[in-house]
Amino acid sequence: MNRRAPRTARTAGIKGIPVLPSVRSAAALAGAVLALSGCQAASPIQTDVPYQPADGVSVDLGEVQIRDLLVVAAAKGGVGTLSGVMVNKGNDPVTVTFTTGPGAGDVASGFVPAGGQARLSGVEGAPPVTIASIDAAPGDMIRVIISTPAAGAPEVSVPVLLPTGYYAGLTPAPVETTPEPVETTPAPDQTTPAPVPSSTP
Repeated sequence: MNRRAPRTARTAGIKGIPVLPSVRSAAALAGAVLALSGCQAASPIQTDVPYQPADGVSVDLGEVQIRDLLVVAAAKGGVGTLSGVMVNKGNDPVTVTFTTGPGAGDVASGFVPAGGQARLSGVEGAPPVTIASIDAAPGDMIRVIISTPAAGAPEVSVPVLLPTGYYAGLTPAPVETTPEPVETTPAPDQTTPAPVPSSTP
């Protein structure tokens, strides 16, 4: 009568094929890969998520695109300089209007040529696009309504930054004011009258 040798952990397997430690490690590794791939399927790829790569915001107005839009201001209530790039993909020049409030002093406009681009902060002698009064302090957001003759007027939140670091050269333009005329009163005549000669009777 033949007696079978008992199976050990090293010799247990399919039809007596020994299961080596390396095979067990490979199986565990395969399971870990499958588990991680399941997590990847449930998580979006970061490069597929849109985000703002700069300090400013992006706005699309039909054939006109604005990138890295922000406002540079020294303090709340002061003059703000718009910073950003306007790109015109159309065949006609476009004037872009920026509004931050109901007042006439809160409206500014920039010009972008046909098939070209323009910087709002001014370049090569072009004056910067400025807003007379910014109703937000540096570090806050301000609501700006942007419009063109052919596109709508979207309202976006734009950051307000100090004129420091990269934006140090974007000093807000001073507000030109006309001094009021000052009325002057002519000084009284201080001359001493000549003495009157006395007459003797």
